[in-house]
Amino acid sequence: MTTSDSITPRLRNITFGLVNRAVRFLDILAMLAAAVAARPLSEATAADVTWAQSVLLGALAVVPMVQVNEGRRVYRWERYRHLRGQVADIILGLLAALVVAGIFAIGFLPGGIVESWLTTFGIAGLVLMTIGRSIARIAVAGMERRGALKRRVAVIGAGEEGEAAIRYLDAPGRRDLYELIGVFDDRAARRAVEIAGLTVTHGVDELARRARQERVDVVIIALPWRAGQRIAEMMRKLCAIPADVLLPIEADWINLRGAQLFNVGGLPFLQVARRPLKGTDAILKSILDYIVAGIAVLLLSPLLLVVAILVRLDSPGPILFRQRRVGFNGREFDMFKFRSMTVDPTDDGSRGTPMDNPRITRIGRFIRKTSIDELPQLFNVLRGEMSVVGPRAHVPNMLVGEHTYFETVQEYAARHRVKPGITGWGQINGMRGGIHDADKARRGVELDLQYIENWSLWFDIRIMARTLFGGMAGRDVF
Repeated sequence: MTTSDSITPRLRNITFGLVNRAVRFLDILAMLAAAVAARPLSEATAADVTWAQSVLLGALAVVPMVQVNEGRRVYRWERYRHLRGQVADIILGLLAALVVAGIFAIGFLPGGIVESWLTTFGIAGLVLMTIGRSIARIAVAGMERRGALKRRVAVIGAGEEGEAAIRYLDAPGRRDLYELIGVFDDRAARRAVEIAGLTVTHGVDELARRARQERVDVVIIALPWRAGQRIAEMMRKLCAIPADVLLPIEADWINLRGAQLFNVGGLPFLQVARRPLKGTDAILKSILDYIVAGIAVLLLSPLLLVVAILVRLDSPGPILFRQRRVGFNGREFDMFKFRSMTVDPTDDGSRGTPMDNPRITRIGRFIRKTSIDELPQLFNVLRGEMSVVGPRAHVPNMLVGEHTYFETVQEYAARHRVKPGITGWGQINGMRGGIHDADKARRGVELDLQYIENWSLWFDIRIMARTLFGGMAGRDVF
């Protein structure tokens, strides 16, 4: 049994899909580079073929190569382990590229140089793609040694279903892909003390606690479907964990709206929740966050300095207001804002701030109305604690009326599956200005979940633009 102690720490966002897309990109880059190299490598063609013609022919050749490789399922991580096994993949993809490139070359190039250009293009493509696959083989071998491609799996249920899932994933050929980190069961007192070398831990709450301390990629609820009430209760507890949550199935006729079949080591499961923003999506969002926050801090530094001086002169107390907020995966962090109120150490922020609060200072009222008080959160973004766009970060045990958000809105914890944001889909759709009733709270959570489920880079850019051109000030902003 592989333990978490034996796995080298790695980036969370390295996934099989990300590796496959990287190899496909290397193939495309190799073909374009081969097309560019084909012109100067042959003296017979250099004078008659322009750079634009070479690049265009290379781009046209990429399409059939990728289609052939996709159809043959070439871009799968297990194929990159041995270079010898990839020779057929490289040659077949290259032949498809040469056929299409040759057809178009006949129309684009003078008749006497088509053969020379194609020969040079083919040889260069073969060499460059072989180099690219060699890089992929070395990279995959290195990631496997460090455990970078392993999925960390927690199993809920110590009965027959759980034992079957554990033994299946721990079989030879699969244990290199999945690390079983624990078995959890709310009825542990009635179950075996240990399954396949894993101690059975009591309660799903312990899994949620561990998920805040260490990475969990997949949670398998290995319970019979007749235990629907238990499964529903567990789902409520698990919704804050940023992991894929799977239910094992035995039939292939199930077709539930909003769910999909998922394969783990060849065993079918029903995926009922999905880990958002993983792999390429997570990397792209992080890049966008750091670029936007970095540029904003540079451009707004004079304004930040002036506001800091005004806050200091307006009333006694610190310039920055720091408050504990709940962030990604339920972890707490200190969120920064310009101080807009007089200091009251007894106020934990759980009831929010009404518009007529007498503690709001003169400069505080202005910077709250214009959202300038939120600008120091750019530093939270640069520290990796927040995103520019995401659900609003609340204080722990935030109240809606006399009850907490957790008690008022069942899906509330699911907001914590992504980083909180300075602005968000909820903020630009009427959720600013305080939330003091259950209906508005539920509407806010619904908007946050819509954002998480439909995220795209363009969606983030739209929200930023709407915030910048209308969402920073207004009647409900205070």
